[in-house]
Amino acid sequence: MTRDRGPDLLRALALAGVVLGHWLVTAPGAPGAVDGRVVTGSPLAEMPALAPVSWLLQTLALFFLVAGWAAARGTGARRWSRTLRRAAGPVVVLVAAVAALATALAVAGASQGVVRTVVTLSLRPLWFLGVYLVLSLATPLVVRLDARLGAAAAVLPLGLALAAPLVPGTAGTVVTPLAAWWVPWQLGVAAARREPGRGTCAALLAGGVLAVVLLVTAGGLQATAVGVPGAGASNLDPPSAAALALGLAQAGAAGLLLPLLRRARGPLADAAVAAGRSALPVFLLHQPLFVLLWLGTLPAAPLPGLHDLPDDPAWLVARAGWVLVLAGLLTAAVRAVGARPAAGRYGAPL
Repeated sequence: MTRDRGPDLLRALALAGVVLGHWLVTAPGAPGAVDGRVVTGSPLAEMPALAPVSWLLQTLALFFLVAGWAAARGTGARRWSRTLRRAAGPVVVLVAAVAALATALAVAGASQGVVRTVVTLSLRPLWFLGVYLVLSLATPLVVRLDARLGAAAAVLPLGLALAAPLVPGTAGTVVTPLAAWWVPWQLGVAAARREPGRGTCAALLAGGVLAVVLLVTAGGLQATAVGVPGAGASNLDPPSAAALALGLAQAGAAGLLLPLLRRARGPLADAAVAAGRSALPVFLLHQPLFVLLWLGTLPAAPLPGLHDLPDDPAWLVARAGWVLVLAGLLTAAVRAVGARPAAGRYGAPL
């Protein structure tokens, strides 16, 4: 059975955005000599001109779109339990390893700032898997909703995501991210059941981009797609109207790109397909590897692009070099854990 390469390549694009975004934006400094405090900065705060780049690298909606597409091709309780088992083992190992490292650091006398940074940066991305598993479990209901309303079913979670922040208390905090990422998941289910027209995709892309621009320039939302240390608000935590608009734009772009990606061949395309099929280990390992690199080089701190303040273009050049190092480490780590591509024609979302 021939596997569809298009979604794998879309997943690889989403993965590249997430990984590069984290590696380029996360900037923990060296711990203070007296109090051991670690100040985490961001080039987006120090160099505001980089704000547009953050919108290109914020590809979580594309991740959920492809996940919804793949989930719709293999719905059922058996598939969900298989997905849960596939994710649970690596997550438990990661949490246990981070806990062991944090304990060892504390026993060795490391500052609370260092221990907190190790735990927070290593485990923060795990929220994604919680939302993913909830939506995966709900996929049969999502498919039935699509059968009744078609792609217009995405209006329901879109409305919930826009209204939930108005609800006081924790209910709105929980519902907002679930509803926000349900939107691209629902669109992915719709695309799996019927190919979207190019006109529809172009309208989503153009309308989404225009909405982002208007919401940021005239609507008063943050200029960056992700949170910035010290900023009073974020477009990602919780997802804002601009994040929702970005997701619609990415859904449109994905629909336009998919026919081209299905025909892509060559070494680069093959490497991207392999990366897309190894999304779970790549996603779980990319931040812990960054943390280990930062932690392991602290005795030589401050190293340019790794422990210093991200306040000028020279920092970006230095960080680009570290990104190449991290890419090599990540490639070796994924091979070492023996990541195997998901079998089947469509494969698992992660």
